Amino acid sequence: MNDNIVFVSYRKDFEIELLTLWRKSLSHAIGVKEDTRPESISEHLEFLRSLNHSLIRVAREKTSRKLVGFMRLEGEVVRDLFIHVEHQRQGLGSQFIQQAKEENEFLSLSTFELNKGAQKFYEAMGFVIRSRGYASFDGNSWATNREQLADITYEWRRS
Repeated sequence: MNDNIVFVSYRKDFEIELLTLWRKSLSHAIGVKEDTRPESISEHLEFLRSLNHSLIRVAREKTSRKLVGFMRLEGEVVRDLFIHVEHQRQGLGSQFIQQAKEENEFLSLSTFELNKGAQKFYEAMGFVIRSRGYASFDGNSWATNREQLADITYEWRRS
């Protein structure tokens, strides 16, 4: 556990930094080049602005105040969990999931099959595969074929 990390609620002034972290982390995780076209960035920013911000938790470094991760938890569903590429494998994702587990008896989440690191992480955190399917092309402008949208839904239940 890193003592230099603080968890805070999302604030509007985080949006550009969060959006940048989100896009870079996703590109790194699934092994695709980040789409830096202005229309793609605008689309993602519009999507971020449409979310219920009260459901987003942010991790920041105390000293630099740099945003290093975030989780969007809608009830029992982890919609998003992204950690800054330079801060992965340091326990931050585990801290986010532990917070969610402390608040819930059951959790569900989905990840792309391309994201092998996330699969290993969620399975190590006690999640089991519930189903496999395909995400929509909507909101996934990086995808060029259906196979890239193959996803896995995981579940966790308190024993």
